[in-house]
Amino acid sequence: MPASEGHSGDRVWSSHGMAPQEALRRWRSWASETLAPLQIDVPDEAGFSARWTCHALGPLQLVSLKASPQHVVHNGQGAAQRDDVRFQLVYCRRTPIEGRVGATPLRLNAGEFVIVDNADHYEMRMDDEHEAIDLVMPSDWLARWAPDLDRYLARPICATTRWGRPLGSLLEALASEIETAPLPRPILADQVGPLLALAIGGAAAPDPRHRGKLLQRLLQHIAERYADPDLDPGEVAKAAGISKRYLHALLADAGETFLGVLMRVRLDRACELLADRRLGGLQVAEIAWRCGYADPSYFARVFRRRFGAGPREWRSARQH
Repeated sequence: MPASEGHSGDRVWSSHGMAPQEALRRWRSWASETLAPLQIDVPDEAGFSARWTCHALGPLQLVSLKASPQHVVHNGQGAAQRDDVRFQLVYCRRTPIEGRVGATPLRLNAGEFVIVDNADHYEMRMDDEHEAIDLVMPSDWLARWAPDLDRYLARPICATTRWGRPLGSLLEALASEIETAPLPRPILADQVGPLLALAIGGAAAPDPRHRGKLLQRLLQHIAERYADPDLDPGEVAKAAGISKRYLHALLADAGETFLGVLMRVRLDRACELLADRRLGGLQVAEIAWRCGYADPSYFARVFRRRFGAGPREWRSARQH
């Protein structure tokens, strides 16, 4: 049946009465438009059937789905153009989900949920008819409730025990009763945030030492790669196994910025080279290049801004 709309763009669709090939085509189109650009393969195209409902929930989208066995692959493309739907909470209601997120193996049992970042590659395989709830979340909303999200991405969390239980109960209630809920939907969305924070926070107690070690790894990588003029936050974050967003959060907690740290390391190294009498014959432009500055004029400006003298003046005062 075609998709029908209700409250504020709510939509419902079912493959009932459609030819399986046409139903699969529409399923693929809907999933890529609503969740993320996906490649979907099914073992039995002739027997394919599915149903989904999509409800607006303030800034969120609540998706309930039931479908035939399938293998879903997201290659991480398209996230830059779709920041408004960057993250998904996938709650497994029936039939385990096997796969991986990036290089991390994934097994999601019934009653568990996982949060995935649409900037990452992931694949999920459901070998039997499955049911799930997907909560599509914009990154700015999610950052309010899960500033340490990188610790929990791609990690299955139980939604039937401890702090996960109230979140799982709320998701189940919303999936079945949202159309008759007694509260406005933006208020319902405000209930999801705190319960999500409790669920993922209760899965593992925050460890300040973990953040401290990560920060030291970031600073060490910058110190080792400062001479690369193209060094950027994405490269450093990847080397540390975290996202750029988390990198900036760690540095901000320490009162730092990526550019500030990089510039300090580069200028400190430039001072060492300029003060070394053995390198007295080395041109200032060469020292700038060795410290990651492709433009000697820019190097001179930032050097003067920090030390109150240009690199040539500074060198002269220390080598004579």
